[in-house]
Amino acid sequence: MITLRPARDLGTVTQPGVTIRCHFSFAEYRDLAHVHWGQIRAINTAVFEPFAEFRLGEEDAPDIVTIVLKGTFFAEVDGQAPHQLQEGDIHLLSAGQGIQDATWWAASPDSSFIQVWLLPDEEGGVPESVVHHRPVRHGQNALAILASGFAEDSPEDTDSGAADEPLPLRASTRVMGMALQSGVVTHYVTGAGRRLYLVALSGTIRVNDQSVSSGSGAEISNETEVRLLGEADAIVLLIDTV
Repeated sequence: MITLRPARDLGTVTQPGVTIRCHFSFAEYRDLAHVHWGQIRAINTAVFEPFAEFRLGEEDAPDIVTIVLKGTFFAEVDGQAPHQLQEGDIHLLSAGQGIQDATWWAASPDSSFIQVWLLPDEEGGVPESVVHHRPVRHGQNALAILASGFAEDSPEDTDSGAADEPLPLRASTRVMGMALQSGVVTHYVTGAGRRLYLVALSGTIRVNDQSVSSGSGAEISNETEVRLLGEADAIVLLIDTV
């Protein structure tokens, strides 16, 4: 079953200099029909004015995966030295037993990112803030695992900082990305009982028999295999969760 979340139906949260489009309930946006999807608690695309910032206060438990879509950001957690993030970089904040403050601020005009908030398998643990820097973050016509909570995706179960390793999640979830050319088909197979969520970051993609356009999402359940066709050159995020 595939349920579309057209861009026009998403929620909007505004902060000074920041506009956030929300696939699920977040901050003052409330949608009882879309509170979470499996372990996915939030998926937010944020567009920043120059030097605007998005700040969190006290937060515990979630893994927050931030992928820079455009521009340059700095990310600072609990007063530690800030990470600089360029287009394509991924920042993972595992809140664990709790953080006091986290801030992402734009250091260039026309900056944007997407954040995926995930509920961990177990609460607690030491908070972590990790970045992978590499110029290409999405597989070319094939899904690349960007972050994962599965040991088989990162056998050492550690983050060595290598560009081809997924960032380690505390949730039994995979976050994957792909640049899919128009007319190209690829498939993704998952286990029974799993849920998928797809976001079209740009372009248009056909998921089985449903077309998903730029900025839109799709909830996918009771499907162990999905067929992904590029209807127009597309950048896609696919999340596999319980």
